[in-house]
This record gives sequence, structure tokens and C-alpha cells, in this order.
Amino acid sequence: MFAEPLMSARDRANKSRSPVRKFLWRKRVWFESTFGLSVMEPWERIMVLTFFFIAWALLTIACYRTLPNTLKFWSERTMFYLHGYGNETDVNARMLAGGQKAFVLASS
Repeated sequence: MFAEPLMSARDRANKSRSPVRKFLWRKRVWFESTFGLSVMEPWERIMVLTFFFIAWALLTIACYRTLPNTLKFWSERTMFYLHGYGNETDVNARMLAGGQKAFVLASS
């Protein structure tokens, strides 16, 4: 006769047999309790989550744009420190300009 009250998200997660749903519920509770979202009003929660999303998006864009050049720079520096030259272009330019071999172990 009476409608059954709607179940809360916690009750649905606990009643569910799906391990994925339980895992996602645990992650949601961890996230909300870590950042104090469970004690905020809805507008505060939206503001904080918007800030986190914008910060995450800017960080992702920055990594996407700068990481390839940074990795290239690190690999060139590593080659220089390990072998004495930065990259193949440097070795070829040295060989053409000076006419010397790329590797000189002893000076005579």
C-alpha cells in the first residue's frame, strides 16, 4: 500500500553484490572524507570539486604539452654524460667540421 522509501547510496552499495559497486563506494567515501566534502553544503562541495577539476585539467594539459620536450632534453643530457655527446646530429656535425673521429680515447 505504501511506497517503499528510496534507498540511500550507502544502502544500495551495501546491499549490492557487485564488487565494482562496493569498490566505487569505498573510493567515494575515502575521497569525501579525505577532503572534508561530507561536512560541506552542496554549493561548497560543487565549488571545491570544480576547483579540483580545473587544477587537474591544467596539470594534465601542462604535462601533455611539456613532457615530450622534457623527456627529449633529459635523454640528450643523459647521452652527453654517458657518452660525451648529446645526439647523433652533434656527432655528425663534429665529424664534418673537424674531420676527427667521434671517439678519441688518447691524445698523441
